[in-house]
Amino acid sequence: MPTYPFNLALLFDEALATHATRPALRYTDRDYRYSELSQWVDALAALLLAQGCQRGDVIAIGHNKRPLSYALMLAALRLGIAYVNIDVASPTARTGRILQVSDAALLFFDDPAYQDAMTELATTKGCRLLMLDEKTLPEVSDTDRALQQRLSQQVDGACIAYIMFTSGSTGVPKGVAVTHQNVLHFIAWGQQRFGITDQDNFANLSPMYFDNSVFDFYVGLFSGAALTPVHRELLTNPYELVQYIGRMACSIWFSVPSLLIYLMAMKAMTPQGLTSLRAIVFGGEGYPKIELKKLYDRFSGQASLVNVYGPTECTCICSGHTLGDADFLDLTGLPTLGHLNPNFDYRILDEEEHDAASGELCLIGPNVAAGYFNDLERTAAAFHTLTESNRYMKRMYRTGDLVREEAGMLHFIGRKDNQIKHMGYRIELEEIEHALAKLPQVAQAAVVYHRTNAAYGKLVAYVACAGQPDDRVLLKALADLLPDYMVPNKLIVMSDLPKNPNGKVDRQHLRALLDE
Repeated sequence: MPTYPFNLALLFDEALATHATRPALRYTDRDYRYSELSQWVDALAALLLAQGCQRGDVIAIGHNKRPLSYALMLAALRLGIAYVNIDVASPTARTGRILQVSDAALLFFDDPAYQDAMTELATTKGCRLLMLDEKTLPEVSDTDRALQQRLSQQVDGACIAYIMFTSGSTGVPKGVAVTHQNVLHFIAWGQQRFGITDQDNFANLSPMYFDNSVFDFYVGLFSGAALTPVHRELLTNPYELVQYIGRMACSIWFSVPSLLIYLMAMKAMTPQGLTSLRAIVFGGEGYPKIELKKLYDRFSGQASLVNVYGPTECTCICSGHTLGDADFLDLTGLPTLGHLNPNFDYRILDEEEHDAASGELCLIGPNVAAGYFNDLERTAAAFHTLTESNRYMKRMYRTGDLVREEAGMLHFIGRKDNQIKHMGYRIELEEIEHALAKLPQVAQAAVVYHRTNAAYGKLVAYVACAGQPDDRVLLKALADLLPDYMVPNKLIVMSDLPKNPNGKVDRQHLRALLDE
């Protein structure tokens, strides 16, 4: 019986039927067609069932952008199993907390180079470990496929599709639970907003445990377009990176502004080297207009430049503004966020919780995620079910982002709390402080974000210690607890941290010290 795609698996089945011979995943040595991806999805879904997984379970994937990891995400979606991608290079202390919060029973990984780290992680958390290897995939019968199709019909739109972890102020990462229905809306918007066709090729620059990758994976593959995975090693070599994107003929670029600023500073990014590029999309942090103008002047004749905004809790992107000449009449500050995407509602609340032209942006509608997985307390603090008659029973997420609205356009002002964006990652400064406090030499810690100029910022940690430990030793120890992007650029040892009249750490004074 024909059906409409009320879940992601059914929507992807439509892409498979239409684009079977088109390239799905593109690597240097070869392309993998949608038909090949389909066979892997069948086999991996059979493997998940053989391991006892069922709808509502969670699996973790140590995703290093090899083909079978992408197929495993799709296999999980087919069965209504939520997946969480983890950073294979992140400290076990942090990935262990992610496994604990998500309650994942199975941990997969795709790269033999990380076998020892993944074995340690699985052993520590008591979950089963499986390496993704095409040679060990099960044979799939017609009976198996029929069973999978029946099970996929039982996956409703409210089922959790994936869990994306962000930094948490209590030291425990927050797992944002995003539903099939959330992502269906997001895909429809992305396809229409960027005019995606099966001729497009997405540069998958972001790591798969980072929210920006949701755009590449879902809008790309679910439209019959190609996805070109970019490995982390390339990101540290600007010239090889741009040459690779050009050689692979990528048409859609989505990254954090930090990467674009870096590539422009190195004079690596040129239209001549990226002739297939038709859209440069950036988000995850602010892009100062004085820096953005350089990119615009270089690429505006070839590609559209789109500034996007959206918290993980509202399915990756909730606004997109295409830059034009008028945006650069004034070069101060950041570009506008523009208008919210269709199918979003919102409120801007001032400090008295009244609707205002300036205040905290609160997002409303079917793109708001289900909440923080296995964390009712933090879910209740940020996600709300509205009861007033004009928005009765709608879900609202309090972003913590301060905005002002002018002529219907939203402009970012700053953060309401102690959360910052650094290198495109959303970081709760308290999580770094909690990690520092675990070091035996540290009695107290405070972390501030010091913006050195319009484009760059640094994480600076202040620690109170009994003796005078070497700051390099402390930073090295901290690297065993936090991923690289959360390790402070600078650590300052003090005998005691300054306090305000309330007895709290005087962060304002600490920031002032950096300006002296």
